[in-house]
Amino acid sequence: MYKYAVHHVFDTLDDNEHYYFSSYAEALEVFNQIKSQIERHLQIVELYTDEVDEFYVHLDDGLQKVYIQDL
Repeated sequence: MYKYAVHHVFDTLDDNEHYYFSSYAEALEVFNQIKSQIERHLQIVELYTDEVDEFYVHLDDGLQKVYIQDL
């Protein structure tokens, strides 16, 4: 049974990604991978949220948000 979801959402809504996990540790690992990918490969224009379980940024090509949700 899934207890956590990691959502990676874009302002275009067509490319949103959702991952489901039974443990918080698994969800956190995927969250951190996505966050690192955003930080490495894209130009951050403005940082809105940088928390343990939520990362929301304005990039030069749009908005992206990744966060963990309890199900």
